[in-house]
Amino acid sequence: MIEKITPVRKSILANIRIQRFTPSEHKSAYFDNFKVKVETGMTVLEALRLIKNTQDSSLTFRAFCRSKICGSCAVRVNGKPVLACSTQLMPILEDFKKDSVSIQPLRNMPVLRDLVVDIDPVIEKLSKMHPYLMENRERIPDTLEQESIMSKQEHSRFDYITDCILCGSCYSACSAVDADPSYAGPLTLGKAYRFSADVRDDFKGERMQAAVDQGLWSCAQCRKCINVCPKDTRPAVSIQRMRKMSIDDGIHDTAGSRRAKAYTGDVAKYGQVNKPMLPVIVNGPKGWAAIEAADNYLKKHGIEPTRQVCTLGGQSSTQKIYDKVKELEAKGENKT
Repeated sequence: MIEKITPVRKSILANIRIQRFTPSEHKSAYFDNFKVKVETGMTVLEALRLIKNTQDSSLTFRAFCRSKICGSCAVRVNGKPVLACSTQLMPILEDFKKDSVSIQPLRNMPVLRDLVVDIDPVIEKLSKMHPYLMENRERIPDTLEQESIMSKQEHSRFDYITDCILCGSCYSACSAVDADPSYAGPLTLGKAYRFSADVRDDFKGERMQAAVDQGLWSCAQCRKCINVCPKDTRPAVSIQRMRKMSIDDGIHDTAGSRRAKAYTGDVAKYGQVNKPMLPVIVNGPKGWAAIEAADNYLKKHGIEPTRQVCTLGGQSSTQKIYDKVKELEAKGENKT
């Protein structure tokens, strides 16, 4: 006899804290508190609709598909960017062991009202990347009945990034955008890579220069964008690959490209990065100011500065790893 499984349904009377703000009416943002009976399976979007329908009709938020496709409902829940339509409240309440949840608009974008942000600045940055195919005439079929076919290997270079729904979660989480609003951001650079890696495209060089101009090398590779992406598009990986493409395409005169070349060259030579001289290698004569500042700090604490790269154990093992990576790269097997 098969034992009948009865799903366990829970309910919690939770306090939903929602950030409110209307630029024309308020000097700064504030929080409103709403009591909601949260049941198993209830999403953030369902809670927002319930509050709007039964407690405060002025509450403003975006939503459309309710299927994790359009990306319009992205908000921050307890500080983390999520899609309201696919994020359930009960697991969050249980994980934080509290009966309260905070909902805020995405960061790094102007707030229009409550949970609605202005995405136009992001779209403007994206437009500078030419996020569309510029036809490669060598790949155009001879007749209209034929398709421009690519191999599985060619498609695998960018297929993961095509799932991006422009929700802005990665842009909200990006520390580099927070530090420098002119930085393009992971969303924009991810899209730039998607089209530059497509063999049917013939605008790679110009698009990569646009990416460099908008801060391709400003990404700190903190991987926050990967952590919050609801579609697992891994923008930080695309940025890494875009950087390599830019160097391979001949864009060498940037601090980032000089740093990348110094890293690989130093690892091949020393088994580690030549940190004492890195500021000069990357920034030229201006780097001496950083070296002198570091020297003075060391002397202040009784440590004699050195220009020598310290010797560490395991350099032969590092060399073997380096050689293997170069071998795989030459074969086209290096996917990172």
